Amino acid sequence: EAPIYPVAIKYDNRFGDAFWNSSKHDLFQYLILMMTSWAIVVDVYYLPPMTIKENENSVDFARRVKAVIAKQGGFVDLEWDGGLKRALPKEDFKQKEQRKFYEMLKTE
Repeated sequence: EAPIYPVAIKYDNRFGDAFWNSSKHDLFQYLILMMTSWAIVVDVYYLPPMTIKENENSVDFARRVKAVIAKQGGFVDLEWDGGLKRALPKEDFKQKEQRKFYEMLKTE
């Protein structure tokens, strides 16, 4: 089994935002914004290689790698399907997050 070499990439948007919000700008507008920005500053973190553990399935391995990348980049490690930028979260996702918040607030 080949090792995975995770990389965390974090954009610093002080000089220009490299994120393309395609619902806000079309490709031409985005390219103009990128070409006229002062700079695109990126922090790149090369993380140690990771391999799948014995008795670990591919989904759990992917989640473990994602968690390492999120921690290094200072990101929130969420379970999401990529659609949160265009649609409301799924009801089960909201309920899971609400339950975690409730457990955090519970004083018993």
